[in-house]
Formats: sequence, structure tokens, C-alpha cells
Amino acid sequence: MAGEFTLIELSKIETSTLRKSVIDTLLMEAQPMQQIPWETIGALATTVVRMGTLPSVGFRKINEGYASGTGSVEQKVENIALMGGYFDTDKAIARARNTIASARAITQVMQTKAIAYKFNDKFVNGDPEVDPEEFKGIKKRVDDLNSEGYTGQYIDNAGTAGDGILLSSAESLNFLNKLDQLIYSIKGHNPNDLYMNDTMLLAIRALLRKEKLLDTTKDFFDRAVDMYGGARLLDIGCTADQSTEIITQTETLEDAAGAESTSIYAVKYGMGELFWGIQEYPLEVTDKGELEDKPIYRTELDWPLGLANADPYCLARLYAIIPNNST
Repeated sequence: MAGEFTLIELSKIETSTLRKSVIDTLLMEAQPMQQIPWETIGALATTVVRMGTLPSVGFRKINEGYASGTGSVEQKVENIALMGGYFDTDKAIARARNTIASARAITQVMQTKAIAYKFNDKFVNGDPEVDPEEFKGIKKRVDDLNSEGYTGQYIDNAGTAGDGILLSSAESLNFLNKLDQLIYSIKGHNPNDLYMNDTMLLAIRALLRKEKLLDTTKDFFDRAVDMYGGARLLDIGCTADQSTEIITQTETLEDAAGAESTSIYAVKYGMGELFWGIQEYPLEVTDKGELEDKPIYRTELDWPLGLANADPYCLARLYAIIPNNST
């Protein structure tokens, strides 16, 4: 499929039972995939044009011309990472009649969940400078924006060191003001998603409920999702080990002498203009059957993908947040 689409749109029209089951598991376990628009680029890299300084404009007198003004643009190269895996099941296990469910189906679900958790992790923490085989995540992208001078996308919560956002009215108000600043820093002042960890989500939910500011919506699977300021509040979850937080509670970016802190990332999606996904070709799921060299049934998932951002105001980070005093 060429052009722009999300996995939700693809799931609705997918005719392959095997591929649809994989897509739906990815959507279930990787919240960003419910929002990301994907562009098929047919290559291992693409050049993104980012607008810089806008051209000057002005007024003119009768019979005179306008002053010439030129803007500036910059080009960024976004690379594809080769992501995928094998779903392998021993033939003896697959053919056993005393199993409750299909062994191959269980293997597929487990492996697809692992891929979803890996995507979630790299969506935030991917850094090709550390591992050239992975794509660049939002944490590194915001760091880069800050280094390039877009300091408004890098917001310090600036509360009292060691005090959580639920400790007092003053701490709560400070946090809400900074959260509004995070939202306002995004293009159009309306990010799609705010990503955080579970401790942060529960603290925000408690605060917004207390202030009667909490809203809710439903996701693709009819699950309730918290909202604030028009943005979804999402726990990005853990890595495949189910214990290591993707957005940690032990960040080093914190106030002097502060307790362990965390961050919230704001994202706004839009293909070609804001933040979107790129792929060499769409997700492929292939049943390879039984391998020739051993009695193993194999299914292959192959998806060369990456991320791209063209507008510096589609991403932002609010850091040095202490959700509560028990951290």
C-alpha cells in the first residue's frame, strides 16, 4: 500500500488472517502505532526538508516593487532500521493433540508482543549513535532540537527539589502550568499524545481528577484512555522483560538535590510536515512452513521502518518531574 496510512486503517481492510492478527497485536501492545501515519519510501533512507528562517515580507509604495525576501531550509536524512523476527515452533509441539491452543498461534502472539515492546522502547530511546541498527527515538530527537537552539521544546518542571506534584497545591499548580507549557510548545498547541510511565500517569490522573480536568476517550479496542488538553495521556510501558520501564523514574535530568525524576514527551503526528513513520515497504508476514534443515515451523515478520520529523515543533519534553514523594 502506497501513500499515507495508519495500522488501524490497514487492519480494517486487511484480507490475510495471518497478517491481520499480527497487525492487531501490534496495535494492542504499541499505543504509538494507533496514531503514526506510515509513508512507503521504497528506499533505505529519505531526505526530509525542514523549514528554517521564513522569508521577509513588507509593504510597498505605488509603482514600486516589494523588497525581495528569501527563507532558508535545511535537509535531514532519516534512515530505515530493519526490524522483524521469526516465529518458530517445533513440529512435535505444533502437532501435539493435548495442547489447549495452537502452539504456533501462541508463539506468534508472544513474538509479536516482544516486537511491539521493542518498538515502544526504540520509539522513545532509539539512538543510532549507540546502535547503528536502530532508528532514532523521540528522546534523542528532542535532545538534538535543544542542541540546535530549539530550547522551548526542552522544558524543566522546576518544582521544589524532592517534592512530588501531589504534595501541595503549589506543587500541583506549578506542574499544571508546566504541562500547559509543554502542550503549548507543540505546533498548533494541540499534540496528539503525551507519553510517560505508569507512575507518572497515575499521578496525573489523580491530580486532574481532583481538579475536575480529566477527560477520557476510547482507543481502537474500545479501551478507556485518559486525556488532558485534547491530548491522550499514555503509559508507554516496559521493555519485553516486563519490568524495565521505557521512560524511567531514575533520570539524571533533575533539580539539584532532587529525588529521582521522570519526563513526559509530547508528540504531534502528520506525514511529511510533522512527525511520522517511514518504511521501505509495508509490514510483511510470511508463513515459511517447515524448514528444510530441521523440524521447525517458521513464520517470518519483516518490517524495515523508521521515524521522521520535519517540524521542530512537533516534539517536546517536560523533564525533572517527581510524581510523588514515594519515588
